[in-house]
Amino acid sequence: MSKESKKPAESNETFGGEVIGRTLKEAGVEATFGIYGSIGLAIEAASQRGVKMYHFRHEQSAGFAADAYARCLKKPGICFSSSAPGFTNLVSPIAQAQSALSPVVLLNGQHGTTGDGVNTIQEGYAADVLKPFSKWTHRCLDWNMHAYWTKKALTESVQYPPGPVVLEFPRNALNAKGPDRQLKYEPAAKTPSPSLPFGDPQEIERVVAMLRDAKRPLLIAGDGVYWSDGMKALKDVAEQLAIPVHTRRTARGAVAENHSLAFTGGYRGALFRNADVICLIGMRASYLEEWFEPPEWRRDVRYIQIAECANEVWPGLPTEIAVVGAAGPVLSQMLTVAKALSPTPPAREEWLNTLGAAREKFKLRQGEAVDSWRARKGELIHPHVLGASIADVLDDQSTVIFDSFTATSFLTDKLESKYASQILDAGLHQPVGHGIGMAVGAQIARPGRQVLALMGDGGFGISAMDMETLLRYNLPAVIVLMNNNSWSTVAAGHDEFYPEMGSWDNTHDIRYDRMFKELGCHTEHCVEPDEITPALDRAFASGKPSLVHVVADTRDIHPLRLRICWGDAWSRGDLDRLPPAAKEVLKRNASARTLRRVQKYWVDNGIDIPLEDLARMADFPLDKLDDDKA
Repeated sequence: MSKESKKPAESNETFGGEVIGRTLKEAGVEATFGIYGSIGLAIEAASQRGVKMYHFRHEQSAGFAADAYARCLKKPGICFSSSAPGFTNLVSPIAQAQSALSPVVLLNGQHGTTGDGVNTIQEGYAADVLKPFSKWTHRCLDWNMHAYWTKKALTESVQYPPGPVVLEFPRNALNAKGPDRQLKYEPAAKTPSPSLPFGDPQEIERVVAMLRDAKRPLLIAGDGVYWSDGMKALKDVAEQLAIPVHTRRTARGAVAENHSLAFTGGYRGALFRNADVICLIGMRASYLEEWFEPPEWRRDVRYIQIAECANEVWPGLPTEIAVVGAAGPVLSQMLTVAKALSPTPPAREEWLNTLGAAREKFKLRQGEAVDSWRARKGELIHPHVLGASIADVLDDQSTVIFDSFTATSFLTDKLESKYASQILDAGLHQPVGHGIGMAVGAQIARPGRQVLALMGDGGFGISAMDMETLLRYNLPAVIVLMNNNSWSTVAAGHDEFYPEMGSWDNTHDIRYDRMFKELGCHTEHCVEPDEITPALDRAFASGKPSLVHVVADTRDIHPLRLRICWGDAWSRGDLDRLPPAAKEVLKRNASARTLRRVQKYWVDNGIDIPLEDLARMADFPLDKLDDDKA
């Protein structure tokens, strides 16, 4: 045998960027979101193979689009960016993806490694900057490993808990070329999804027995149900055991909220106050759940926790049974056990009547509030009316994006989510300006279905030019802009609590609808309550990217902002500085329960405010502080 015949066979030459693009296609990626820059060779190679590139006006919107796409489809959302100015614009979207459990993968192009530490142009290190906001990051220096790291990022971004992964590619690792011999990678190898863990059968039997024997049990389901496809099993368990069920975060709607056993956040207090057993399924402790602490989460209740990972079982909650296992498989185990115990649901007529009465009372009170504001002719549109109008127009398959601190609080409890991931929020990160980018991603993920983003004019000002991105790709999402000419203004307590701070206002009476009509979008302008519903109908019927511009005001301070205002006033100490209007706001909103919520907010921020001080600020009787205990 000749020496030549002993040489290993080598395939055609390739280069680093082509390897990345090819790997994306081999992994089934269908779309990428970003702005052209030093990562361009990789995106070009993916595009040549049929992966659709969506090009934006700002990297931030591209990152938010990848987040919405990922959450809608439960698959990686790919965003890409240039070196330092590009990836720094993606800090907020990556942080949001982490907080919302969204499997976003960022591909970042970077200066060549010879520029490290010598003040080269656009020097920056995405793997370092974004590490706190990611599952993991990696600086890819050896182009022969690009396929391995790209596939690893795509695979692990969706593994529970899903979240963002950041890959950084220096120019000399993108442009380097040579024999096509990728290491640690086999293109034909399929990566099956790992099987989801079941729970301990004996513990499952204990869980079902406790729930069946309880007089007033509740099921509270979170993100884990969505990511483990436990939606149908959750509904079946609730029906089999006749238990009211409340769904949270991305799992909201896992049991449709018009189901007779479902209840929502607007009136859950009535059920929480009377429950004897609460089973948490796929719920993560966080500020949004008040870390399962009083007053919302009572301590005279028996708790069950079901979590996919042992470290997600919250140690601060007194728990009788803790099951480690994925929500979907565990719920299927619970259903089997429940059916074996009895083919018929237990009798819970009194408890279910409590649920029905709470729902009816809440809807009646809500309807009265909307009717009251709708009847006020000659006044600016109140968010109560806007929220009700949006809820009435949306169909069961719509996708709704929350991007307004003020307006969202008046919409969320008017919606009845019909399926998990119907409502996409900002998670714990809570930015503004994400709505348009997320509308792009949602419309691409769910073509032909209604997509609506509710925004304020503050967030709209951050991202408005990506309306042109919607238009360029003919994505008929509807952006509802609640314009109160300010960053929250009265709704955030400025006029009452911070009158000497300086204005938070934007220029008043800007006709954003006219601006984007000129661009080519369908636009509407609403100044009266009765104009909103027809405008929304026309916007959805237009088949075009639409901006529904609603001139609005709000007289109600968001509960979270009120807690902040209350504590700020306490810190200043001189209550005589407070305008009479601020004192009236405190007095009007004061109750024993509200005061405890204000106190807890500040304790969670490291400030101990005596409950008596908060009561005195609102002229609330000290002898009533023990009322309404949860």
